[in-house]
Amino acid sequence: MTKYVYQIQGALENADGKFSGFQVFVGVENIVQILTVPPEEFERETKNYIEYRLQLTEGFDIRKLPPTVEMDIRMPIEHWLDDWINYNFYGDISE
Repeated sequence: MTKYVYQIQGALENADGKFSGFQVFVGVENIVQILTVPPEEFERETKNYIEYRLQLTEGFDIRKLPPTVEMDIRMPIEHWLDDWINYNFYGDISE
């Protein structure tokens, strides 16, 4: 598997104030890209918590959230990025 680094830039919300994903800065080999991890990757409770936090403030620092919430955000992002890397570097391996 190709190694990569990522940094969560922030939570995105649509015009209605609903959570619409996380913007993530990704570095892999000689490529740097900003990607959007879709909200469907997260559990309903996590999405509701993120929307609640976005209503309270303009943004929030994920590192300052409770550890369980931080992991509920980071794990789906990492799984999505793993799939993105595999698809974009190795092609469709779903066979």
